[in-house]
Order: sequence, then structure tokens, then C-alpha cells
Amino acid sequence: MPRFEYELVHHQATLHDELIADGITPTAVEGRQDLNKVWITVAAELEPQVSTVVNGHDGEAAILTAAWHSVRLERNARLLACDWTDLPNSPVPNANAWEDYRTALRDIPQTFATVDEIVWPTKPA
Repeated sequence: MPRFEYELVHHQATLHDELIADGITPTAVEGRQDLNKVWITVAAELEPQVSTVVNGHDGEAAILTAAWHSVRLERNARLLACDWTDLPNSPVPNANAWEDYRTALRDIPQTFATVDEIVWPTKPA
């Protein structure tokens, strides 16, 4: 099976998922950051379809998706850090403030239209 070479893409695991979602099952997706290359092994007749997916992968939509994914990871870490405030029998000073903080964190993706607009809520004292 032929191995096709492309310029290195970001989020190689996501590229693999995109190929599969597009009906392409590659035998291998390999990358070398030091060479700025990625190799995808597929049947020769699938190469034009693979090229389309690879070329669209690092487009504006992919960058936006990665940015929001990063925001969600940060939000989830902040929620995890204050999970103790939601436990039963946990002595929480300013319980309402913590509840408001956690709600504001959960609502980040719905509250802000773009990643650049995000203002993280202040953790209660």
C-alpha cells in the first residue's frame, strides 16, 4: 500500500479521527516534527480524498476547534480544583459565591462568542 507524504499538521490524533470520519481508514498515520512531515498509508485511489482532509485540517475551523478545546481543558481543571466545595458535609465558607463561580466556569463556552473574549471568573476567597 502506498505511503503519501504531506507537510506536518497539528493535532495528528485529530487528523486520524477526521480521516476516519470522512470514510478513510488509513493503515498508518505517522509524523516527524523534526522533519515537518506526516506520512499517511492508504490505497492509491484514496490519495485525493486524503489530500482534501489534510489540507482542510489546519484551516481556520480546525484552529478554532483546537482553541475551544484548550479553553474547555482549562475550565475543567478549574472546576476540578474546587470540586470539594460541592461535596456533602463539606464546610464551605461563602457557599453561594462558590456556586456562582462554578456556574460561571461551566457557562464559559456559552457566555463568550470567541476565545479572545474570555474573562475567567475570580475564585472566591
